[in-house]
Amino acid sequence: MITHVAIIWKGKLYSLPKPNRHHHIIHQIHLDTGDTDIYGDQGFLDDKGNFLSRADALVHAKACNQLNDRPLHDDWLYSENVW
Repeated sequence: MITHVAIIWKGKLYSLPKPNRHHHIIHQIHLDTGDTDIYGDQGFLDDKGNFLSRADALVHAKACNQLNDRPLHDDWLYSENVW
């Protein structure tokens, strides 16, 4: 199951549990580091703590029957699609 949104920024993994969104992590990174223009590698954590890219997370969420009824965009998972 997908349990957290996550971003890898400057080699460090940042994550927050559902129902947070990636912008919440970006805000936290900014508060912690003072950095701006934060992009990093956006993805998710599964219930085992593994980082999954947005594409891999979509496959995983489908396999776990975790997707809600919101439309999918491209071949990536967005938090809006699982919570």
